[in-house]
Amino acid sequence: MVMKSRERKVLPVCSLCSKVPDKGLRDGFFLKGIFICSACEKRLLRCRPVDGDEYTLMIANMRHILFKE
Repeated sequence: MVMKSRERKVLPVCSLCSKVPDKGLRDGFFLKGIFICSACEKRLLRCRPVDGDEYTLMIANMRHILFKE
């Protein structure tokens, strides 16, 4: 009996927005083993202190990623 192999896909989930990017692993990057999608990367780069709550949330998320133990 010949077993058919199943096609398996690894889908990354962004640690900041909890979404799976359209292009999979090619649509983001890993930082300390944590995946960040390209959409969140763009939001991070555009975010400024005057953005209020969004800025505070982004900083808190990045601190969690960078300094978690």
